Amino acid sequence: MFDSENPYSLIIIGTTILLLMGVVLIVFVAYYQQKQLRKDLNQQKQIQELRTEMQRQLLESALEVQEVERVRIAKDLHDEVGAMLSVTKMSFNQLLRKLDNAQDLATMGKQTRELLEQSISQVRRISKELVPSTLEEFGLISSIDEFIQKVHLASATSFIFSHEGIDIKQRFDKKIELTIYRLIQELVNNALKHADAKEISLRLTTENNKIIFTFTDDGKGFDFENTRKDPKSGLGMRNMESRLSVIDGTLDIKSQIGKGTKTIIEIPI
Repeated sequence: MFDSENPYSLIIIGTTILLLMGVVLIVFVAYYQQKQLRKDLNQQKQIQELRTEMQRQLLESALEVQEVERVRIAKDLHDEVGAMLSVTKMSFNQLLRKLDNAQDLATMGKQTRELLEQSISQVRRISKELVPSTLEEFGLISSIDEFIQKVHLASATSFIFSHEGIDIKQRFDKKIELTIYRLIQELVNNALKHADAKEISLRLTTENNKIIFTFTDDGKGFDFENTRKDPKSGLGMRNMESRLSVIDGTLDIKSQIGKGTKTIIEIPI
């Protein structure tokens, strides 16, 4: 027991109280710093989430602007350039009828008419490719089928297309349909241009509230990591990832040199 009249007792009591106050202060400061750290981390997380969302919205807006511009160019090609070429063709037809007796001039006129016909066909083709009207009118399955049929005729590459559990008339969100269509264009172009593929398989299914698209080719294959790092050759891959990020899709590519490439795309629906 401490003696209140003993100065040493008072010193011990005072020291003990000061120590307890010091411990309480240290605990309080540590708690406050930890609380502030958690607050700062939450704020940083929120800021990062806002940045990610802003980037996603900016990318989505950029893609929408790109598609709007495609529509405008396609319309201008069809309505203006195509119309002018058609009028020019009609004018040449009238000229040819008047030049039947001038063999050389008639031959040149016919050659010019053939060039005009080719130009009109090219304008129509470009216009249709810029804006996939079949996709808008008939849906994803029909537009994919039409696209690969055209590529098959132009390249002799064989295609196997299956859509298990998806009816030909089934529709999905417009952004999802357009994204898949554009990705198929990119993948087919890569398979023909860079991989020299002779057979391409496309498989479209739905599973666990997801669209799963599998693209396989028997081409030359490539080194995935090196291609991804390359600023030029990896651009197409990054573009596909950017498109998918807008609709929360994922991209998985497996490839080996000499053994072709397999691409799996998953998109929530």
